[in-house]
Amino acid sequence: MREPRTFRRAGAAAVLLWLAAAAPALGAGDLNVAVDRDVVSRGDQVLLTVTVSGENRDLPTPRLPEIPGVVVSRGGSSQNFQIVNGAVSTSLSWTYYLRIETDEDVTVPALEVELDGAKLRSEPVTIRVEAAAVRTPAPGGGAGGDEAGTAAARGDGPGPGDDYFVTMTVDRETAYVGEQVVLVFRYHANPFARGRDRPQYTAPRVEGFWREDLPPNRNFRDVIAGQQYEITEIRYALFPTRPGVLTIEPAVVTLAADPFADFFSFRRRSRNGGPVQLATEALQVRVRDLPHPAPEDFAGIVSRQVDLAVSVDRDTVSRGEPVSLSLSLGADGSLKSVEELPWAAPSELQVHEAGGGLETKKDHGRLFSRLAQERVLIPLAEGELALPPLTVVYFDPAAGRYGEVTRELGALTVLPGDRPVEGDTPAQMMRTEIERLASDLRFAHPAPRRLRALVAPLPARSSWWIGLLAPLLLLGGLRWQMSREASRLRDPLGTRRRGALRQARALLAEAARAGDGPAGGALVLKAVQGYVADRTGRTAAGLQSGQINDHALDNGGDRVARQLADLVDRCEAARYGAAGAASGLDAAETAREALDLLTTMESAGGKRGARTLRAVLPWLLALAVLDGAPAAAQDAPAAGGDPVRLMAEGVRAYTDGELETALARFQGAAASTRDPDVYYNLGNTHARRGELGRAVLNYLRAQRLRPRDADVRANLSWVRSHTVDAELAAAPLPPVVKQVRDGLTALSLDEWCGLLAVSVWLACLVIAWSWWRTGWTAAMRRLGLSAGVLVVGVLAIAGWRWHEEYVRDSAVVVVPEVSVHSGPDASFPVLFQVHDGLTLQVRALREDWSQVTLGGEWNGWVSSATLAHVRVEPERDE
Repeated sequence: MREPRTFRRAGAAAVLLWLAAAAPALGAGDLNVAVDRDVVSRGDQVLLTVTVSGENRDLPTPRLPEIPGVVVSRGGSSQNFQIVNGAVSTSLSWTYYLRIETDEDVTVPALEVELDGAKLRSEPVTIRVEAAAVRTPAPGGGAGGDEAGTAAARGDGPGPGDDYFVTMTVDRETAYVGEQVVLVFRYHANPFARGRDRPQYTAPRVEGFWREDLPPNRNFRDVIAGQQYEITEIRYALFPTRPGVLTIEPAVVTLAADPFADFFSFRRRSRNGGPVQLATEALQVRVRDLPHPAPEDFAGIVSRQVDLAVSVDRDTVSRGEPVSLSLSLGADGSLKSVEELPWAAPSELQVHEAGGGLETKKDHGRLFSRLAQERVLIPLAEGELALPPLTVVYFDPAAGRYGEVTRELGALTVLPGDRPVEGDTPAQMMRTEIERLASDLRFAHPAPRRLRALVAPLPARSSWWIGLLAPLLLLGGLRWQMSREASRLRDPLGTRRRGALRQARALLAEAARAGDGPAGGALVLKAVQGYVADRTGRTAAGLQSGQINDHALDNGGDRVARQLADLVDRCEAARYGAAGAASGLDAAETAREALDLLTTMESAGGKRGARTLRAVLPWLLALAVLDGAPAAAQDAPAAGGDPVRLMAEGVRAYTDGELETALARFQGAAASTRDPDVYYNLGNTHARRGELGRAVLNYLRAQRLRPRDADVRANLSWVRSHTVDAELAAAPLPPVVKQVRDGLTALSLDEWCGLLAVSVWLACLVIAWSWWRTGWTAAMRRLGLSAGVLVVGVLAIAGWRWHEEYVRDSAVVVVPEVSVHSGPDASFPVLFQVHDGLTLQVRALREDWSQVTLGGEWNGWVSSATLAHVRVEPERDE
């Protein structure tokens, strides 16, 4: 009974051992080969992708063998990492361009690689080659229609004789690493061809080369194949960075749709009116490595032409006095890798760097560089001092070997000087002869007495809009009032109404002088009747007492109506009644009482507009107070303490080198303020900690609030000069454009908005004054036109600044390195990598990913956690 059980145990153990041995092979990885299409014609180009994946980061590189009838060009590569349930997987992809040069079917053989002791093997891929369709030339010469665009992609597209075609050439197909290769692209266009006059150019990708543009672009005319062409030529200087066969990918020109194609076509829809792409063929350059071993003093210069010049300003000098040494090295190519010309000074000399620089220029369609250096020599000993020669070792691609160029400097005669001790620093050396030896951050700003409150910019505040629109509303009110007055002047009844109180006041003054009795009462009654008659458009003779009472009720109310009725009764009794009633009337007192009643009625009937303004004004003032309430609330101390005190403590800690404490204090102050000094000090602290991205972020925020601060500009430039991606920064603007931009950015957004409000007030005052003067003089026209231009200009600049700061989303990379993918997920291929401190433009957001761009083809997706947005918003602020 034991024997079967023993066999079963032995069998289980064997199975476990087999699984353990097979586990590495089963989970080792995968090798996959894929093509973008498997049915082509002769001359077509196929994209081949080879992907190796596994758990190991060091993946092998498969070797693609030669394929009969196919020209293989190496493309790019991309790497991808994934973490799923704690397991790390890596995939590495290579791309190849296969140009089919045969009519037979093509088979990509199976590839093999070894990974972790296991062999990975792909499946063979078959590409079927069909006979190419006959292409009918497009009307008017070859570059029209869909067939032309497809043919251009195959490389057998439009050429000499067609209306449009493109070419791309290199001056040499074999080069050494670092040798200059000139790439020339030309776009040929028939000047008499119809339509398609807006070409869009896409430069070729040159992976494995360092590229330098060779401006300016050249435009000329030439006759090719019996036809005249306008030719646009673009040149690049390429410098290979590694040996092997490097591929220059095609350049593409996209021609816009022909706007006249449908109009001149007899068919319902023309096939020749759509966009057309003209593509050059891919080029290959075979790059050879430099011979090994290289000389020890090899300066890294690869050039077919090298010239070296040295000079000393004098050969006789007193001890301790300066001598200027000039060194100049020129080469056909780039000298960016040369930091310093290798000249070893004798011990009897003190040497100080005194300036110089690298200059590049275009000469005969090539790039030439010249490195100039100035040094100040201080002789410390007397006598004849031999200066050693300057020797530069370089590699000559034409000869295929290393060479050297030497220049003698001669000797220096040092006479006795007035320095008593040799080796002392001479006082005679002028400060202006030595450049700045080092640069550093400018120091932190001290804590001010008051920090700027954390308030929204002026365009986002209702009080600013009230101040901006108020002059327009007042101008409209003035225009309405003047129109009303003009209509009254054209109306005789209006004239009577406006002069009613004035006429009544004159009669009442006469009544007061007439004394007591019937005469005084009659004048008071006449004044009251005349006033009501003028105000209502009636005649005083036909006016009834009931009409007077009604007018008093409408314009003075019940109390005024009763008092006026009693006054009229007393005046009539004095005029028509007994002698006792006439003698009891005090004419002066009655006249004053009548004037008060008439004035009350005049005010009630003519001040309705003022009452409306008094009713609206408190609401406008309340709105302005509420808009300023958040700013007042922000003046209160933050939860972590008074921001001014935190700012002062941060500056003290920064001075003592306690960067962690300084960072905490400045961040506490920034939580409740929007002050440029706080952002500036935060930038300094991050820069000292080596966090270049955070430093750039805070300097940009400070610059938006205080653009004329020289410290902010200097420190931002210093930090950006230490970033890895300095070459990806925006290209320098032309001098005129730079001056205009500097002028537009000299004021902050709030300052431009304040200037806009002032200019609107000024323009409205000019218009109001011209209306008040009832005419535009020549001087007023010029002043009004200037004010209008000022308003439009400032409005455009303020709108542009608002768009730049609050619509266009800028962000800064705040991690050491981040990969830019072609899509919003880590599984997409990596296009390129950017580093800490680079400023990007954010185009779109999708979950935890941001679409960013540097301009042109430099765009892709990065994780949002690697970016910090310059725009200060609660949901994005750190």
